[in-house]
Amino acid sequence: MRLMKKTSSKNAFEELCFLASKEKWCWNLYCTTCGHMDFMYGFKELIKLKSPEDDNWIVHVRNTYQKELGPAPRRFSKSSKTIMHKICAEANLFEIFKQCQKPDWLGYLGLVLNDMQDDSESFIELSKSWASQLKNMLPEDSTFNKRLNIIIENNVFLTINDLENYENAMPFQINGHMNL
Repeated sequence: MRLMKKTSSKNAFEELCFLASKEKWCWNLYCTTCGHMDFMYGFKELIKLKSPEDDNWIVHVRNTYQKELGPAPRRFSKSSKTIMHKICAEANLFEIFKQCQKPDWLGYLGLVLNDMQDDSESFIELSKSWASQLKNMLPEDSTFNKRLNIIIENNVFLTINDLENYENAMPFQINGHMNL
């Protein structure tokens, strides 16, 4: 199978998050109705270096893209995960935060952490990138910064539990946006 080159200059994971928020994709990790299939197929397409901004992007909520894209991915190969790690590590989390539903944006990140976790250097780099960005979105005196520093400095993985703790550590929000 030939991989198509990404035609957009924007980060494809950011664009996936914007689309998911607009279309209200299910991000429930344990959903027994859809199994967050839109995301699973979306990840499959990102790994092929496609972006929701591309003319040939077909993954949309409740669409019939399954016929064209084949069986639903439930697990991803190590090489596929490495591609996703690199795409996601370059995503701007503040842009995702600003443009996506709250708290859904953290759920989107959680799906990546859950479905793409492995013991690779690329997953450590993803964890460091996201921990650094999350830290920049918290007040300097936040107690959660200690955990983020551990991730950044000690090659520790960012986890779904970290995202939950991050949400609890976020400063007061007005109309769904942080009061920075």
